[in-house]
Amino acid sequence: MLDGPTLLLLAAIAALGALLAARYWQQALFGVFVLVVFEGALRKWALPSAQAQIYLVKDAILLAVYLGFVLYARRNQPVLRGVTSIKVVLLSAFVFSCFEVLNPNSPSILVGLVGLKAYFLYVPIAFILPYAFKSREHLFHMIWRYLVLAIPVALLGLIQVAAGPDSFLNTYVSHKEELGPGLAYFGHDWDIVRTSGTFSYISGYTAFLTFVAFLAIGYNWANGWRIKNNIVPIVALTLVVGAMFTTGSRAPVYTLVATGPVILWLAAIGRVLPTRIAVRLCLLLPIAAFVALNLSPRAVDAFIQRANEQASDSMADRLLSPVNQTIWALSDGPALGMGIGATHPSAFTIMGTQEPWWLGDLLTEDEAARVTVELGLIGLMLIYLPRFLIIGLALRWALSFKAPAYRVLGIVLTGYLTVAIVGQIVFNATAGLYYWGAVGLLLAMRRFEQSPRTQPTPMLATGRPKLRPVSSRS
Repeated sequence: MLDGPTLLLLAAIAALGALLAARYWQQALFGVFVLVVFEGALRKWALPSAQAQIYLVKDAILLAVYLGFVLYARRNQPVLRGVTSIKVVLLSAFVFSCFEVLNPNSPSILVGLVGLKAYFLYVPIAFILPYAFKSREHLFHMIWRYLVLAIPVALLGLIQVAAGPDSFLNTYVSHKEELGPGLAYFGHDWDIVRTSGTFSYISGYTAFLTFVAFLAIGYNWANGWRIKNNIVPIVALTLVVGAMFTTGSRAPVYTLVATGPVILWLAAIGRVLPTRIAVRLCLLLPIAAFVALNLSPRAVDAFIQRANEQASDSMADRLLSPVNQTIWALSDGPALGMGIGATHPSAFTIMGTQEPWWLGDLLTEDEAARVTVELGLIGLMLIYLPRFLIIGLALRWALSFKAPAYRVLGIVLTGYLTVAIVGQIVFNATAGLYYWGAVGLLLAMRRFEQSPRTQPTPMLATGRPKLRPVSSRS
């Protein structure tokens, strides 16, 4: 137990950190996106005894960022146009969810507050991130930096496979030290650990790899898929795709395969697929795919075996599973749900049990069904309506951007946001952070194009190769 002076010292440090995060809110916001990458490494390797406290650090920083934005930036910034409908629905969902904290079916008000955080803490990022970028050059430069950051994280997944199951590198966060890491395996002999990189669990690593893959595609496309002076983003994309196979999860790979043709089609409609770029794609992508598949042949073979074993499941059943579970939750659950946060993993810890006795038979897996169990039909509509509105607006904005580089990045991010609808946004903190961050990137580009003081052609910041905009002539 910590003594009094130690607690006071920690409180003073936390207060100072909050003040700094509020005053320098732009840097603190970017820092959150870096912290989420290495949070798991701190929790499982550096300070496992403080893993719960470390998990909350990024949330505390975000609250300070929001305060800093209100105090130091909001009054001096122009209002973004065209997002009123999203804000209204999100506000309505938040108000309804606040009442759900007091739902009599909920096991605890504290559970409801944790649920409220899971649903809405990351939402303001979408509307604050656009103001954190100083210029168009700054926006693309920060994307380049994040792709650089992704290189060692992706390499770690490949190293974890090579290191074997007994390596200290292969571990997940364990809430109880006596239980051990509880590793997940796959492969012919179940001898390959499903990697988690620097993240606490596999789900966080796959969310990171998926987001960075889309980010790298958009960035490389905005650069015309040129190899000269663009090696780092291409290497990042190749390594990220290779690392996807080490997780044993099919979703990231299938997501890229499924969205690829749609992105190409939208790029053709948006007049950002000229002949020379199409030729470069035909030459570069097969090479990148070949390299990615040979970075860890063992992981790729194990991935293919796992995919083939589960291919016996009816694809129609898998696609309809979220719908069927949601319908079942609507028919068997209370009209106003069991209370926000009732299915959240933190509820188990708060209630001190391993069995969710308060849910009865309402045990579901897909996010839409879990939202239905917690909030009922009204809550389901209020939570998912903004996601569909965002897709519609994102597609309209992406195809109407004047700068071709914005158009390309907007199209790719629209693809990412579309796929994310069926993913875990509420119950996967990493995915939720990246989802609202992607919305923020779209709004940042829209903000720059709305500003009369900027020109429509974005270029990279000093110190990096200039971004030559994609030609609109095919």
